[in-house]
Amino acid sequence: YYDFVTKKGYLVDKKNENSAVFYKNRIVVILFAAILCWATFLSPIQAVIAWAVMMVLAEVTFRKSFLKRMEPVTDVDFERRVSALQYIVENKEKGRVIMLAVLYLLFAVLIVLNAYVEKYSIGLCIFSGCLALVGIYFGVLHIIALTKMK
Repeated sequence: YYDFVTKKGYLVDKKNENSAVFYKNRIVVILFAAILCWATFLSPIQAVIAWAVMMVLAEVTFRKSFLKRMEPVTDVDFERRVSALQYIVENKEKGRVIMLAVLYLLFAVLIVLNAYVEKYSIGLCIFSGCLALVGIYFGVLHIIALTKMK
């Protein structure tokens, strides 16, 4: 794992792999949780406050607890970037790529359909449209990766 804030790399062992994935995606996971709270039982202001509190708690836990347990690594070039397309082509199986492409495109359709059926406000409709665009992007990315796989 590479921490962009401290510019340090850490070796993540198997038992901490799931926690590392959560912390790596913590902003998106907590954002989705706040949006779900907003859509169900919180007002927009309460959802923003809940998101901010959850972000602070996750960040403090990440920095003070999780990273302290990890072993720092110095012999890896973390600045070398690999594109998402290259990573998918080199590291994922063909069946998984097909499944992810279908699921991302299905997500894009269903998120817009849900906004329409539930008669969301214009703000949530725009947000659903943006999420659909992200789903389309990743679906197309996986389709392109599929064409480049051997």
